Amino acid sequence: LASAAAMSIMAAPAQALTKSEINSLTYLQVKGTGLANRCPEVVGEDSIKPSSGQKLVEMCIEPKAWAVEEEVGKGGKTEKKFVNSKVMTRQTYTLDGVEGTLEQSGGSIVFKEKEGIDYAATTIQLPGGERVPFLFTVKDLVAKGNSDTFKPGF
Repeated sequence: LASAAAMSIMAAPAQALTKSEINSLTYLQVKGTGLANRCPEVVGEDSIKPSSGQKLVEMCIEPKAWAVEEEVGKGGKTEKKFVNSKVMTRQTYTLDGVEGTLEQSGGSIVFKEKEGIDYAATTIQLPGGERVPFLFTVKDLVAKGNSDTFKPGF
């Protein structure tokens, strides 16, 4: 019974923390836990309509799933598909402190990345077991949204 309880505790998913919760932790509370690789959770229900010239700062990007484009097929016919992969690099793949400019263009928000920890070299394992280098980056990213406002959800 005790081992079953221990297994269920270990299997529980890690809960996201807010920026203020992360800032309240000491180095020793973070060391060895994997929290340094986690992005803070954004909590709120309001919308934000940025104007051109404003900056987005301290953005953190934490991938939750990995996929690699691979040629798959049978009998001489192949096609490129994204296949689910597994990250092998330990606790060093989050992009943090990313910042850039915001513009309004045609009724949509446009973000242009300028600086920060905007790349991370990782190793990915493909479904067949092959391990390949993978550069996770947003260097020089230009992202255009579907709306002129940041709002909860997507």
